[in-house]
Amino acid sequence: QGRQSATTLLDVLQQEGAKAGDTVIFVSSPFARARQTAEACLDGLRDDNKNRVREMGLRITDKIVMENGLMERYFGRLDFDRIYTYAYVWPMDAFDVTHTAFNVESVAAVCKRLSQVLEKLEQEYNNCHIVWVSHADVLQIGQLFAANAENVGTFSSYRFKNGEVRAMKRTPDSLPDPSPLEAPKRGTARFSEADA
Repeated sequence: QGRQSATTLLDVLQQEGAKAGDTVIFVSSPFARARQTAEACLDGLRDDNKNRVREMGLRITDKIVMENGLMERYFGRLDFDRIYTYAYVWPMDAFDVTHTAFNVESVAAVCKRLSQVLEKLEQEYNNCHIVWVSHADVLQIGQLFAANAENVGTFSSYRFKNGEVRAMKRTPDSLPDPSPLEAPKRGTARFSEADA
């Protein structure tokens, strides 16, 4: 999926006004899934899309910057449980972005660390297109936070698909249409790893 994401990334960069001479930098969570996605997307830019990259005049930085601030959200006691148990947390997020039920990392805490990542990256990289490669909750929270959404806790209604590319903008009208989660039926494992 990372290789396929390369084409979409170029589409998004074009829509956002990327111009010849612009630099594209990948910043990734150090967790294996994110790092592998970043590597695959870079491969897709270098191989499958090299002509388009050349035509657009983009400078793609080969080195992936590892950023601990983009690590997956900590789910406390649920961290090594079945993925569907995360659905116990998401509805609570919508009501209270500071909750830490099950010792989960709060939405507010994720916003704080992402804000620190943004500040750091803005200081280190001037006039660059920065591609964040992270995990669903972190990216969704980050997108709603950046867009000044009225309630960042509703991030679970803005699910990323695996390998999906989105521009991060600063207005709520930039968000995709929400698709609220349905609660799992009691006593079932309706949600699979692919759904999370």
